[in-house]
Formats: sequence, C-alpha cells, structure tokens
Amino acid sequence: MRAGREYVRASGQTLRRGEHVQPFGDGWLISSKNGFEPCPWSFQLAQFCHVCSGDRVLDLGCGAGPLLVALAEVHPQIGMRVGLELVARHADQALRNLRVQNHGRYGVIKGDVRQLPLPGGFNLVVVNPPFYPPGWGRVSGDPVVAQATHALNGDVSDFARAAAGALAADGSAVFVFDAHRLTDLLLAISCAGLVTRRLRFLDDDRGKPARVLAHATIGGTGVVVEREAFAKGE
Repeated sequence: MRAGREYVRASGQTLRRGEHVQPFGDGWLISSKNGFEPCPWSFQLAQFCHVCSGDRVLDLGCGAGPLLVALAEVHPQIGMRVGLELVARHADQALRNLRVQNHGRYGVIKGDVRQLPLPGGFNLVVVNPPFYPPGWGRVSGDPVVAQATHALNGDVSDFARAAAGALAADGSAVFVFDAHRLTDLLLAISCAGLVTRRLRFLDDDRGKPARVLAHATIGGTGVVVEREAFAKGE
C-alpha cells in the first residue's frame, strides 16, 4: 500500500521492520505484517458506543489502536483517547497510529490490566479482551498472536474489573466478545460490580452470531445477571 506508506511518512511517522500499512475506515493503520489482524468489529463497536462532546475514552488492551482510531472517526467530538497495552511493540504502534490520525488529545500507557489501580474518571471504557482460556483450541506458536487470542495475561474477568475501576460514576463500558461465550462475559461484568444494560449480536458471513457487544454501567437498571454457587447437600 504505497499510498498508505506515503501518508504515514507525511504525518511524520516511520514504519519499523516487519510492519505494513493497511486501509482502515477512511484512513490507514500501522500493524505487524505477520501479526494478529486488527479487530474487524472496530467500527461496529464505535457505532454502538454513545459519546458526548469532550468525553474521555480508555481502551484496555488497545493493541495497535484500531478501536481508538475507529472511535475518533465515528465520534469526532471525543475529548481524549487513552490506550493501555502490555506489549511494547503494540503500544508503540498504537501511539504512532494516533499520531497519524492526529485527532484531539491522546496517549498510550504501557501496562497490565491486572495491576490496579489504573487511571480513573473515564466516561467510556472499551474492551476487546482475548476470548479463549489458555489451552483452548489451537494456540498460535507466535507468543504475541497467542496472547491476543488467548487469556495468557488476564481473562475477561480481569478486564471487567479494570474497566469498572477506570470508569467515572456515570460512565459506560462497552465490551466486544465471542457470542458463544456470552455467559462468561455476563458473569465477568456482574462480578466486577457493573450492570449489563444492552446487548447487540454481530453476525458473521454465514448469518450466525459471532460476536456480541455489551454495554454496562455502574448501577442502573437493565439486564442484571446474578450467580449462585452450588451448595452440597441441597
């Protein structure tokens, strides 16, 4: 993508070895050539989110920053975008992607969602956590790809707790997750002290639900999910 490379260079950013530029929305995204593909549901998630002018947005496990880029394209009124990413290479890619887009205020923090407390007071927290538990199915031999698909550095419960801690009192969290593991997502949201308010299923090319978007808040009314542990002898 020569046009993309030229656009990135014109913005003052450079490509590292093993990277390429690919079309993304109305612009371009820097990513690893042999890495995990950017979230294909980024713009569906961005359109699902409610954003007010000046809102502060946090992406937990932002990768190369596709959700943050999509959110700014769909909601140009965003006040600040912050990404949290464990992998240094991805954090660097995310920061350069935000610089290329050059929209509003932004920043990227290299960190682990399991190491609380995280920055707080965000109006919106978006989360695209690894879907699968360690050892489930085929795990990639590439450690970077493996931790993007499998919960090797925190599962959905860790991400939900981090989201709850980062939210302002009237803020919202939006998750994108495997539709077949909806139970795990709903329980994680509930155990983190959040209330699931709205769900939207996203179909794949076969017309079957593949992903689910979940909107959650601190308190309020909605789809409240509870869990009662099994008691022996009953």
